[in-house]
Amino acid sequence: MFFRRKRSGENKKSRVLRTYGLTETVIRKKLRGIFGAGADMELLSHPKGIDLTITVEGESEKLLDELVETTEKQIRHRLGEHVFGTGNEKMEGVAGRILSDREISLSVAESCTGGLICHWLTNVPGSSEYFKQGIIAYSNSAKTSLLNLPGEILKKFGAVSPETAEEMAKRVKETGGTDIGIAVTGIAGPGGGTREKPVGLVYTGFSSSAKIVSEEHHFGGGRELIKIQAAQASLDLLRRNIIKQ
Repeated sequence: MFFRRKRSGENKKSRVLRTYGLTETVIRKKLRGIFGAGADMELLSHPKGIDLTITVEGESEKLLDELVETTEKQIRHRLGEHVFGTGNEKMEGVAGRILSDREISLSVAESCTGGLICHWLTNVPGSSEYFKQGIIAYSNSAKTSLLNLPGEILKKFGAVSPETAEEMAKRVKETGGTDIGIAVTGIAGPGGGTREKPVGLVYTGFSSSAKIVSEEHHFGGGRELIKIQAAQASLDLLRRNIIKQ
């Protein structure tokens, strides 16, 4: 892409792209060569991801629009599914829109996040169209009684494990009678961690008729920050997998 050098009286236009799952270093490396004279990029990191602000300069509104659109297309091409929204869009709103458009129903099982995912989902107007059930299964006994989770899985792998996250997602999907189930289990701290399973270890799970998958995460910060990051990671797992449905 070619950008003209700034001239006196040129105007500016900005657009914010919201990303998740990449570090600032990786984003800068992937976008190397896109920005030059006439265009700039700023990154803002926060617990829910990294916001990328594009700012372009040009002599006319038409040129500004063209530069912003072209730059955004190149960024989306290089960052792929890690770009989840623009402006002030939130992960729960983006995922909810996809669920609504495709008429997919959702159930959620939460452990370490204590209902935060369900809270975010139900903050979205119209979420009753797709969100059907949320279960907070905080203790092991709740996981077995509310989700019908087999005790042998907890005994063999532990509450914080990929096997448990996958089984929680599968079971909440079944109990809710929905198309999709997602789940999260982890150690939010400040206590409860071990060398093998430290504070900040979180597993997210996704279940549909086509597949069951889980992802491992290691989050830093205090208890509240870990919960926020775990909830965001769960919704991102949901978003990425329903896009591929």
